[in-house]
Amino acid sequence: MPCAIERLFVYFVNWQRKVSVEELNGQKVVIKRNKPTKEFHEFLLIYMYSLISMLLVHPSTPPTFSEIMRNEGHCMRKNLEKMGISTPKLFSISDIDLVEEYIEGGDLYIALVSGQPARLAFGAGCLTGRIHNAGYAFVDNKAQNYLVRGDSVVRTDLGFIQKSSSHYARSMDIGSFLASIMDLGRYGEVEKAFYDGYVSESRRKFSYISIIIRNVLSLGFSSDSKMTLRNMLLDATMLIEA
Repeated sequence: MPCAIERLFVYFVNWQRKVSVEELNGQKVVIKRNKPTKEFHEFLLIYMYSLISMLLVHPSTPPTFSEIMRNEGHCMRKNLEKMGISTPKLFSISDIDLVEEYIEGGDLYIALVSGQPARLAFGAGCLTGRIHNAGYAFVDNKAQNYLVRGDSVVRTDLGFIQKSSSHYARSMDIGSFLASIMDLGRYGEVEKAFYDGYVSESRRKFSYISIIIRNVLSLGFSSDSKMTLRNMLLDATMLIEA
């Protein structure tokens, strides 16, 4: 990166990239630098997606490595904008890093943990419904992949988006979001907000498969196993298609 960039602080670290907030030409930006293990971690995600689909007897093909980088680019962001799905402005993308707009509110999971309104999850549900109506799926739809801008949410980390309207792909979107919030003390409230947002756009309830996926993935996402187990026992029958 140009020497004009001054590092401010480490923002957060995810599996595939080291993510930091830095200053470029006097403007705060988010820089996502690929880790040496990025492709291996992406392989694990692809493998798990395929494995769960086979275990649920809904065999599905995940995105390829070439699609993952292409999905982060300008073309997919413009496509999402046409669907009514906001994303951070992309400044540059290469084989080693990605530079995009800094969103002040941080990610949705942290916002919910800090007590911000559950209606933010309604926005995530709306965006999930919109992409499904357009014949696509986010695939990796955890709450950490939404950023908070005021009273609305913005979708980031777009690599695993897939053109698919399959029952399994839609269920993975719902299940991965719910799994990522399963350790929240206010899980029921946030789940209902996400559900209401999803139904308002898609006119569909959750599939029973999405609840199975939620329970499987939450074992890896959860930071509080006791709270997660308690939330698994909550009655979700009102949210599921008959």
